[in-house]
Amino acid sequence: MYKGLLLNRMTSRIRHSLELQEILSATVSEMRSFLDTDRVKIYRFEPDGSGQVIAESIAPNRLPSLLGLHFPAGDIPPSAREMYIKARQRAIVDVPRQRITLSRLESPKTMGDLKVEEVHERTIEDILQRPVDLCHVEYLTNMGVQSSLVIPILTRQSLWGLLVSHHAQPKVFYQEQIELVQMIADQVSIAISQSHLLSQAREKARREELINHISTLIHSPLAIEEILQTVLEDVVKLVQGSGGRLYLTSTDGMSEVETYTYGTQPRLADDVSQPLLEDYPAWQQLIKCDYLYTQLLDIAEENGEKAQDATGEFVEVQGFPVPKPQAITDIYQEPQLLEVTHLFHSTRIRSLLAMPLQYGSQFLGCLSIFRDEIDTDITWAGKYDPDERQQKVRQSFEAWRELKLAQAQKWTAEEIEIVRSLSIHLTMAVMQHRLYRYEHQQRQLVEMRNAELKIARTIAEEANRLKSEFLSSTSHELRTPLASTLNYLRLLKEEFYDDEEELKEYIRIAYESTYGLVEIINDILDITKIEAGRMTIDPEYLNLPSLLQEQSDLFRAESRRQNIPLVIDCEVEQVYADKLKLKQVLTNIIGNAFKFSNQGEIRLWVVLHKNPNLAKIAVTDTGIGIDPAQQDELFEPFVQADGSIKRRYGGTGLGLAICKRLVELMGGEICLESAGVGQGTTVSFTLPLLSNTLANG
Repeated sequence: MYKGLLLNRMTSRIRHSLELQEILSATVSEMRSFLDTDRVKIYRFEPDGSGQVIAESIAPNRLPSLLGLHFPAGDIPPSAREMYIKARQRAIVDVPRQRITLSRLESPKTMGDLKVEEVHERTIEDILQRPVDLCHVEYLTNMGVQSSLVIPILTRQSLWGLLVSHHAQPKVFYQEQIELVQMIADQVSIAISQSHLLSQAREKARREELINHISTLIHSPLAIEEILQTVLEDVVKLVQGSGGRLYLTSTDGMSEVETYTYGTQPRLADDVSQPLLEDYPAWQQLIKCDYLYTQLLDIAEENGEKAQDATGEFVEVQGFPVPKPQAITDIYQEPQLLEVTHLFHSTRIRSLLAMPLQYGSQFLGCLSIFRDEIDTDITWAGKYDPDERQQKVRQSFEAWRELKLAQAQKWTAEEIEIVRSLSIHLTMAVMQHRLYRYEHQQRQLVEMRNAELKIARTIAEEANRLKSEFLSSTSHELRTPLASTLNYLRLLKEEFYDDEEELKEYIRIAYESTYGLVEIINDILDITKIEAGRMTIDPEYLNLPSLLQEQSDLFRAESRRQNIPLVIDCEVEQVYADKLKLKQVLTNIIGNAFKFSNQGEIRLWVVLHKNPNLAKIAVTDTGIGIDPAQQDELFEPFVQADGSIKRRYGGTGLGLAICKRLVELMGGEICLESAGVGQGTTVSFTLPLLSNTLANG
């Protein structure tokens, strides 16, 4: 009755609890109560053969606690562990009698290596008794144990651990007790398997959650830099790294590489001229994949064949090869990294997981994850000497602390697989961003070209319009004086004049018309020569006051006719310029001032520029002024303020354009200023005081 209740209670606990430690603690407690022994413990094996007591129930003041203590692999030798696995045997040790009873779990057949040919009928079925090894007797005696029961806990055909009962006095175990303990051990095995599946499910859920998080990040509106930095941080945290680097190659071979960092980093020079970690040949060899395999894939695809990876360095994911991460437990023991280990001396970085990022045959970069060295603190059951020459049984099982400094941590298969899986998403994100950036650049280039074409078309249309207006106005400007000249020449030829005064008047008008015609033709020829680059200058040192006086004499008649004085104020003695070209510029600017002024005065003034090697020459009038929006356009060929000006005042619109080109040829600059229509105009330009040789000497 009690057996059934106990089994049901334990089965119910296992089914209703998902936490393995809680199940194991309940198991040892129930087993000790059922067996009425001094200690029941669960001993778990580590991959290296050592073990640890992870659950324990003890009677007060009987046997010392072993909970949490580690035992070396030699305490339960490989032969004994192999027996538990292959023979699936239980062991009952009677220390005073120095006898061990081995009880099979499944079949009455005995193990051949025990050399037992028949089964003796005893209280417990299918048993085998033999003497206990003296070392085993001494081991248990030193532990204070007089009888023990050991039940193997098997999971997935491997020895997970042991369910052990110790008693400080000799004790007899009955068949019914052993069968129940075996049933409980079987239930514990089920619980361990469930816990393993639960851990796998939780790990898978965590991995999928992170992958989904990264996928969401990839398609989020955040900047790619922020996305990649966040992904790097998440991956490093997921595999319990201490730092990481994400290195992305240049997209075109000319732009800079991209590097993202998080956590602990190797000590690199702050000088930008120093190479990055990824620039070292050793690191390049580590992170770059074998392109022979990639070429093999390309050749195979061309031939319609399927390539095989003989190196095992790639796995195929979604139809293309993905390189395996380079998992290095101890960078100081890796000959390939000797070139760069000095960069890590000032850090605790000890382990490295390098994942090349590759899309098809294109190498995109590398994800590197660092892991710090750790200090291990293991509490052993008694002082343990790993020297194989020391085979003596330990005399004491009191806790002995072993502290190991600077131990490297090995990367697990699960961690490597997680990084590999996430690297695929990371690769897709980088590739997607590069494709988007390329498409965006191409779209911007097309838009820029379209804008340039639109501007060019606008400029061409405007040039055609101006040329059309120029031809129209020029034909009028040429036809008017030419017709006038022909008319008066015809009158002179046919002697249609009354007296000498009328003859002179006809000759004067014909001359003025011809002179105006020549000026128009000269302007056209000048602008043509300037635009063709055939205009040359002959600069010299000019006496500016005398040259300005000549200009005053030239416009004296016009000044009297319009009753507009020309005032000259010169504070500079000489300039370095071409005399004829300077006269042409002054004549044009002063002529425009008289043409567009009806009253007031015209001032011609010269001062030193703020640049000590330049003189500023300006002509200010009180004429019709110019709209500020049109001022810069007046220096372009064929341009005048508006059509009404052209109709009212005439002209080709070449004067200021010629002045601008001539001033620039002489090493100066010209500008026009007006407060607005009706506010007058000032045209000013600069000229050098000295030749370039003297100015620079």
